[in-house]
Amino acid sequence: MSTDAAPRTNSAPASPFPTDDPVLRLIGDTPLISYPGTDRGRVLCKLETENPTRSMKDRIAMGILSEALADGEYDTVVEASSGNTAGAVAFVANRLGADCKLACPDSTSRQKIGYMKAFGAEVHECPSDVESGHPDHYRSVAQRLAEEEGAFLVDQYHNQSNPGVHYQWTGPEIWGQGGDRMTHLVGAMGTGGILSGSARYVQEQAAAAGRDVTVIGVDAKQSNISTAFYGKEPVPYDTEVEGLGKGGDLPTMWFDYIDEMRDVADERAFTQARTSAQEHGLLIGPSAGAALSVALDISEEQPDATVVTIICDGGEQYFDTLFGV
Repeated sequence: MSTDAAPRTNSAPASPFPTDDPVLRLIGDTPLISYPGTDRGRVLCKLETENPTRSMKDRIAMGILSEALADGEYDTVVEASSGNTAGAVAFVANRLGADCKLACPDSTSRQKIGYMKAFGAEVHECPSDVESGHPDHYRSVAQRLAEEEGAFLVDQYHNQSNPGVHYQWTGPEIWGQGGDRMTHLVGAMGTGGILSGSARYVQEQAAAAGRDVTVIGVDAKQSNISTAFYGKEPVPYDTEVEGLGKGGDLPTMWFDYIDEMRDVADERAFTQARTSAQEHGLLIGPSAGAALSVALDISEEQPDATVVTIICDGGEQYFDTLFGV
């Protein structure tokens, strides 16, 4: 299959979570395209923006909820999220006929909250200036809601099905579309799920083929995924890029399958996202901008490299921060 423009096709690996629902069947089988303005086929973008809620999180929502709701034990789902996962959970729960309750920081973009409410979720906006563990923190609120309702808590931050879904689904797609030429796989890390799971599958396939694929995780400059990875002292956590970086590592970060971490300053992430839209017509979010900036660096550093970068979500969810709308 050509990696210059690998669109949705019937030749993609079958979804591990089959469904008869025509809307849920739109999840996955996302295109892999050459990034405009670069040498043909040297920097390839896996466009998770083509999922129904314009985010990679549709995949974990589909995988986790289709299994959790299968036996009828739960009729309500709960999640804590700053945005993309919440919208995806609301969407999938809507199609699977489950009630949905979501907790998010009150700093979450209105566009992301719009996704949650559009699919009928009950949204609890929580103070963004409280520490983790405080009863009003959005994760604490979600835990309390799940206990009170006897609901299923998705728990993307600890649930091993987060990277597991990507190992079963996203990784095989990436390998099928670009495995014959890929030398590097690059992705931004928040929970770390999509890069960790995809990386595990890609590295297993590459090893079986007698090849190496270098996996590079992207962190925010003032974040502690990189410091945890390299065993360094943590830094004060501070980033304006939604969905990028964390105060420390999480169980969903499978570091065994990550070869290197690189940090990207907030402004570079925003600038790359703006450049992608304004000069190349590709509307992406700032965390994807951070990953893309690293992919472009690798392409310059290693002229023989073919870099696949995961574009985790679309820029329309960040019109306010990217373009002041």
